[in-house]
Amino acid sequence: MFFADRVPAVVNVPEVLNGIEGQAFKKTHNDPEKRKTYEMLTQAINDARDRGDIDLLNTIASNPEAFILKQGWKAVSLDDSNGPEELHALYEHLQVSILEVIEALDNLKASQDYELYERADEDPSVIADIIADQRAAVLIEIKSLQEEADRYEEETRELHGSVPF
Repeated sequence: MFFADRVPAVVNVPEVLNGIEGQAFKKTHNDPEKRKTYEMLTQAINDARDRGDIDLLNTIASNPEAFILKQGWKAVSLDDSNGPEELHALYEHLQVSILEVIEALDNLKASQDYELYERADEDPSVIADIIADQRAAVLIEIKSLQEEADRYEEETRELHGSVPF
C-alpha cells in the first residue's frame, strides 16, 4: 500500500500502547474472547496507521474502551491498574506518535512522488507520458555527452597527435 510504504510505522501497538498492552495481556490471556478483542483492537490501530487515518487513531487513543464497545466487541477493561501517571505518559506518547504520522503525511503530500501518484491515479496514461518525456531527455543528454566526448577527442588529437585510448 502506498501510505504504508511512505509513512513510518510510528504507531506500533506494543510500543505506543505499552501500558495498555501489558494489562490487556494480563486480563485477556485466560479468556479467548477478550484476547480476540485485544487482537482486533491491535489490528484496527495498525490498519488506521497504515491508511494514515489520524482521526481514527485519535478516537482510539482518547477512549479505547468506547471504541471497543462501538465495534460490538467483547468489553475489555484496560484501565483498572493504570495509575494516572501511566495514563498521562501513554497519552503523551500517543500524541507524539500522531504528530509524527501527520508530519510524515504532510511530507509525503509535498513530495514529487505523491504528486506523480495523484496524477497517475487521475489519469493512468500520465505514466506513459512521463516515461516518454524522460526517455527523450535521456536521449538528448546522451547526444550532448557524445558531442562533448567528440570535442575532447578532437582536442586530444590536436594536442598529442593521436588519442591514447
